Amino acid sequence: MIDCAVEEVAILKLVARLAQASDDRDSNAYRACFADAIASGASDETVMVPADDYVRDAMARLERTEWTHHRLVNPVIDVEPGGASAAASIDVVVELCRTDEWGARFRGTLGGRYRLGFVRSRGVWRIDRRMLLRRYAYCAPADLPV
Repeated sequence: MIDCAVEEVAILKLVARLAQASDDRDSNAYRACFADAIASGASDETVMVPADDYVRDAMARLERTEWTHHRLVNPVIDVEPGGASAAASIDVVVELCRTDEWGARFRGTLGGRYRLGFVRSRGVWRIDRRMLLRRYAYCAPADLPV
């Protein structure tokens, strides 16, 4: 028998570690959050990607920013009976700062919802599906107050 509350807390901690690893640019900690392959996409269509490739591409995107700050809110987690898989819907707001090719600094805010899937791997939860449903984006020169 599974304790859903314990499983939900474990999943919330996993997602928080993923967000922190993104902001810290810690590719090892980021990779540790994923199963061996991830169904990835930005809409209802996903493609399977080996986790090492997914992490490499994600870190390359993050390296184009000076900093990011992820905020995760409104988690809704469903753990399937037996505890072998789970799903979550989590709203995300990402603030970032980036310098374009001409040297101008921009600060942006992206908002949307992550649809995540999880599987048990070696006794712990790992992310095996990640879709971002983008809702809004705001960008302004970095020297303007946000």
